[in-house]
Amino acid sequence: MSFRQAVKTCFRKYITFSGRASRAEYWYFWLFFLLVSVILMLVNSALFGPEIIVTEETVFAADGSQSVQRNLRQSYNGGLVGTAFSLLVFLPGLAVAWRRLHDTGLSGWWVLAPFGLTMVTALSLVLSSIGWTAMVEALAATGHVTVQGGTGTAILALVVFASFLMLLFWLCAKSQPGQNKYGPNPYEVTQ
Repeated sequence: MSFRQAVKTCFRKYITFSGRASRAEYWYFWLFFLLVSVILMLVNSALFGPEIIVTEETVFAADGSQSVQRNLRQSYNGGLVGTAFSLLVFLPGLAVAWRRLHDTGLSGWWVLAPFGLTMVTALSLVLSSIGWTAMVEALAATGHVTVQGGTGTAILALVVFASFLMLLFWLCAKSQPGQNKYGPNPYEVTQ
């Protein structure tokens, strides 16, 4: 499958989660996404410049005095057009990843595993650190919850990293030969 065919196929199967997708179809589609995103970021930055993010923090000296430190950071992004493009390709990207896992003989639900594990681990970290009541009170008062780092944060990072590696391994795996429960092998189908 060529680059052009892969992109056309993914947009033609915009929300098709059934069937199988070859490695070429999956990786060419994500190459397309990356190239267009970089182009949109360059165009947005050339037309509008980088987004300047200003943050202020209070710094306390050893003698008890305090001062306000102002930090400037530049951020480059695709702007409104880049955001619209990302929303446009979200569903076909999810669908092609789903079909890619079908091609290896796995359920497409495994695409969501890294995100699910991240949420479960983060919630477990918060609840084990501060408890359910404190979490609800912090959310009600400030809208966010702050948890100090430590072993739990390291475990969270390790779980997230391992789950993304697992998914990447499956997305790179060879097609299951012949027909499987999700359909015929895309390499063996004549078009």
